Amino acid sequence: MRPNVRNPAVAGAFYPGDPVEIEVMLARLFDRKSPSPNHPAPKALIAPHAGWSYSGAVAAAAFQTVEGRAFHTVVLLGNTHAAHFDGIALDPHDAWRTPLGDAPVDDAMRRKLTALDPRLYRQSGEAHRRDHVLEVQLPFLQYILQPGFNILPLLFGQNPASSYRQCADELFSVMSDADLLIASSDLSHYPSSADAESIDRATLQLMAALDIAGLERHESVVMQRGVPGLETPFCGPDAVKTVLETGRRKGWRGELLACRNSGEAEGGDRSSVVGYGAVVFRES
Repeated sequence: MRPNVRNPAVAGAFYPGDPVEIEVMLARLFDRKSPSPNHPAPKALIAPHAGWSYSGAVAAAAFQTVEGRAFHTVVLLGNTHAAHFDGIALDPHDAWRTPLGDAPVDDAMRRKLTALDPRLYRQSGEAHRRDHVLEVQLPFLQYILQPGFNILPLLFGQNPASSYRQCADELFSVMSDADLLIASSDLSHYPSSADAESIDRATLQLMAALDIAGLERHESVVMQRGVPGLETPFCGPDAVKTVLETGRRKGWRGELLACRNSGEAEGGDRSSVVGYGAVVFRES
């Protein structure tokens, strides 16, 4: 029987296509310092999803907080960047493949979510087939975590503004303390580097504070300000708000880990950038 596996869409583009090159690049991105044993285990992360040459160092700041840890399932949340659809797309494959190997999809959790609301949660391989926002996180997980974890990829399509609350409700009911939640999102799109620095730091501070209402006000104010080039303050709104809503209910504490933009990369254009940030959430 042919294996039911999602093959990588952006290996060799957003990140290296060769496993040795991946490990060399990741070894360079991680500073290899062990997380402080005094920190509680992370419950959720916010990490960027651009090409690793631009956002890899920021993503590594997020993933280093889970170095060497074991999780049963890593739930990956993102907003679609490659397809148009309604609802939340669950991937139907048995596993996702990267050059580092295959990560099994948690079928039991997928079935539980689908049963809770079949109109909202729809299995769609096409929604995930070309999208990079979740795939680029997976090699980090394969490199930094204890082996044996599952994944559950979810992509938000077009939904009512409150859909993140329902998703948080339902993830709350199907996830356990052995699971990790990750929201994939870049920050401001296409302002100058100077504008991105001020906008993004404010965005990240509100995310770390689990302040959804403040984040929405900030988004509205920034967009009304007419910042040259700015198209959005962050591109994973439903994914991020699902994490924040979950954390608010569970009493998590957020910590801002890193804030950079593409203009700071070697050869980066500071006149038009994309921002990147990393946040970790732990139990208080």
